[in-house]
Amino acid sequence: MKALRAMIRKEFVHIGRDPMLIGFVIGIPMVLVLLFGYALRLKADHLRVAVLDEDKTFFSVQVKDRLTKDGQFEIVEVDSESKVRRALQQGEARLGLIVPKGFTERLGEFKQTEFPLFVDGTMPTLAQAALYGARVLTEDDTLTNLLADDPDHPAPALRKPPIKMDNRILFNPEMRDSDFFLPGTIGIVLMIVVLTLSTGLVREKEQTTIEQLLVTPISRFALIAGKMIPYGIIAAGDYLLVVIVARVVFSLPIDNAFLPVSTLAVLFILALLALGAVISTVSQTQLQAVFLVVFAIVPSLLMSGFVFPIEAIPSWLQPVAWAMPMTYFIEGIRGLMLKGTTVADQGRDFLALGGFVVALTLLSLARFRKQLA
Repeated sequence: MKALRAMIRKEFVHIGRDPMLIGFVIGIPMVLVLLFGYALRLKADHLRVAVLDEDKTFFSVQVKDRLTKDGQFEIVEVDSESKVRRALQQGEARLGLIVPKGFTERLGEFKQTEFPLFVDGTMPTLAQAALYGARVLTEDDTLTNLLADDPDHPAPALRKPPIKMDNRILFNPEMRDSDFFLPGTIGIVLMIVVLTLSTGLVREKEQTTIEQLLVTPISRFALIAGKMIPYGIIAAGDYLLVVIVARVVFSLPIDNAFLPVSTLAVLFILALLALGAVISTVSQTQLQAVFLVVFAIVPSLLMSGFVFPIEAIPSWLQPVAWAMPMTYFIEGIRGLMLKGTTVADQGRDFLALGGFVVALTLLSLARFRKQLA
């Protein structure tokens, strides 16, 4: 027992000599708890609905007001059906509703009107929630507000509800969960592989072999790039492997988007390599690097839209989600695969990942030079 107590005391002394590690052990769990306690929500409020009002009457305004009454939906007015579809494809709206011309006239004739309702099916749980929320248009209180009986022309005793929803699921019409999760899973696999491997520079520090590398005629950039490129090649191989498995086993619809998706994946891998280089320059030990890798992966897993919709995150925390490369990769790959968008349509995601590559590479080089100064 005395030997055991001595060993335990030795380990605590060893940990106490690493103040940065103590900061990670205490600080990172606290940050994650506070971050996720505020950020993670299953219900998304203020979902955007692209509405085409072809009727433009008092009763069509009543329909739109009913949609926004409970705070679940936020209306975006458009002027054509093509713009409704475009809004869903670009992620500017999750639902699209058309109020047909002649709606008020049919109300007066006690006839039913069919409202086309377009739903973005890329995130099945959110699509189901949106469909359920849109049912407010067929509830009794809504129907009561739309019924205006004329004493001179009484309504028939039995009549159909004035509104019938014609649900049309776009982009993943079968609402397959695998089509939603697998694109994000590809990103998670790449992130785990790249960040786990790319902290190799820390190993050089711990083994004190970094000094031997520095006396060789090699530039600082070439040193970091030489450490990172092999990990990038391994990650690219993993990418091809998981894509093949996802296509063969789960019929992931990547055939028509393989080249743009692969280009996006290359940018994502480069951004992760640059992030790994930054982590390597910040960390003095591999244990510190592991804590930072976990701190990078867990928020990316839960706040990037991989599982929970970004709309469900409070607006003041959403900038955190958009500050992570994973968010842009998931937005881009789902758009290219499931919505059939082009590289131009997803230009923001390509540019953002390119920006991460440049910014993180410059930061890692700057920190590396500072450490050597």
